[in-house]
Amino acid sequence: MAVQRLVLDSFADDDYELIAIHCSLASYRLAFLLNKNLNLRLFRKKEDIIFSHKDLIACFPLYQFEDHFQYTIYNLFGNKFQAQTEQKNNITNGLFTALAEDTLVTKYLIPELKSVDYFLKIETEASNFSSKSLLLNMLNISQIMTAYIVDHTILKSKNNLIFE
Repeated sequence: MAVQRLVLDSFADDDYELIAIHCSLASYRLAFLLNKNLNLRLFRKKEDIIFSHKDLIACFPLYQFEDHFQYTIYNLFGNKFQAQTEQKNNITNGLFTALAEDTLVTKYLIPELKSVDYFLKIETEASNFSSKSLLLNMLNISQIMTAYIVDHTILKSKNNLIFE
C-alpha cells in the first residue's frame, strides 16, 4: 500500500511587504497625509485590531484601501496602545486606608519594534509593484520622521499581522 503525503508549503506564502513608520501624528492625520501624497484612499475600518491581555483590552486603529486595479491591499495600523489603569496601594496613610494610583500602561502589536509608531502592510499580487518608490514618496512627507522596510519573516510576533 502506497503512502501519500500532502505538502503544505504553498499555503505558507507571505505575500506582503511591511513598512515601519515613525511619526508622532494621530492615526487619522497620518492616513490623511498618506492619502494626499501617495494617491491612496485609506479609510478607517469599523472594527479595530483587538488583543486582550490579562488586565486590559488593547485596540489598535486600522485603516484600509483596496486597489482593485492594481490588485493591492494597503493596511495602515498603529503599533502602540496606551491606557491608564488604576492600582490601589494598601498603605495606611493617616485617614486614608487605600490610595488609588493611576499608571500608564503601554501595549505593542509588534513588541520587537517598540519604537515604531505605525505600520503599512501592503499585500499585492502584482509583480511590478515597487515598495521602494512608495517609501521614497513617504519620506518626502515632512511630518514622517523616518520610514523603512521591515523583514517580516524574522519577527517573532508576525502572527499578530494576520487580522482579516
